[in-house]
Amino acid sequence: MTLVIGVTALKGGVGKSTVTTNLGAQLHNEGHRVLIVDGDSQGTCRGWASIAASADRDTPPVVSMGAEMRRDLAKVAAGFDVAVVDTPPRLGAEQRAAMLVSDLVIIPVTPGPADVWALQETLALLDDARELRPELRAAIVLNRISKRTSIAAATRGAIQEWDVPVMEATLGNRVAFGEAMATGQGVTSYAPKSSAAAEVKVLTVEVLRRLEETDQ
Repeated sequence: MTLVIGVTALKGGVGKSTVTTNLGAQLHNEGHRVLIVDGDSQGTCRGWASIAASADRDTPPVVSMGAEMRRDLAKVAAGFDVAVVDTPPRLGAEQRAAMLVSDLVIIPVTPGPADVWALQETLALLDDARELRPELRAAIVLNRISKRTSIAAATRGAIQEWDVPVMEATLGNRVAFGEAMATGQGVTSYAPKSSAAAEVKVLTVEVLRRLEETDQ
């Protein structure tokens, strides 16, 4: 059965597509059969896949699905080990559908009080989904972290007061992520020796561990 990772947040600009494409690409590189599902009408993942196809990159296939994923994803993703679902930055049927089909929900958060305040709306939607799927697991990942400020530590401290775990893995505020996206690659292929690549590998290990926990 395909395991589903939903990458969700109701605030825009937190890096959902960056997490989706890099996690999906690294899982693919590690030999997993991966499907990326673009549930965002902005089509960032589809654009990334189009660039990859034009350059003949070895990346996971990307399909576009909206609210119908709740009904159709199991059929579309049959034969894949993992589906990674990108979602739009707004409350709507796509966000709800993604949560309801996911085994693990990853919620990217960037440092700062505005993002912490906005996170509460996403967690309220998660609570609604858990009324239908009590087994649904979730974790928060801190994204675009700058090591030279204390705001990341303050953000982690504020989030840890809530009933959703914060992942040990973090992603830095690194130029390599944008450059990799622009070339239709994951950063572990684009810049394999970079700090960004190392961070994605650590994130992937932790995501797989959390998926194994959901499967027990």
